[in-house]
Amino acid sequence: NSTGSPGGKTGSPSDISNCMGCHSDAGAGDGADISTNIPNDGYTPGSTYSITVSSAVTSFTPHGFEFTCEDNTNNKVGSFSITNSTLTQFVNNGNAITHTPSGSSSSSWSFDWIAPPSGTGNITFYTAIIQGGYPMGQNTGDLFSSSSLTFNEAIINTANNLEIEEDFFFNSKLKIVNLL
Repeated sequence: NSTGSPGGKTGSPSDISNCMGCHSDAGAGDGADISTNIPNDGYTPGSTYSITVSSAVTSFTPHGFEFTCEDNTNNKVGSFSITNSTLTQFVNNGNAITHTPSGSSSSSWSFDWIAPPSGTGNITFYTAIIQGGYPMGQNTGDLFSSSSLTFNEAIINTANNLEIEEDFFFNSKLKIVNLL
């Protein structure tokens, strides 16, 4: 679909379906890649991260994709921010990103993801990519790839510093029970 995914086609647990619902005869593609600047120790709640989804095959056009994020209980989490409206747009009630008509000639798409609130736990990104064959619109010769990537929620220690001021005129005691 050169205008973008109809939504709910990432293959995530809550989407259930992927591109193969419409492109049932698609062969195996050469891969879908998800890259991000989320640190290895996990995402920080409320922080914004860059995401890039790309197809391993760049000579095959058109390309289409859909990308979403879910927590361990299959709820859509976080939110997205469009950084290039020429190539990407919202889909699935804003819970996913897909290509635009202009974006179907690209093999790489970038956007931002704003991490969910504290306590969400592990999250998983899901993406599905279809590479259209010829003749266009016939769903023949298509290639399908998908990928997922999981991150933990970073553990933030809010008690980083402890300051003690002395007052030589009074006797006082300080008892630290727990800094966490």
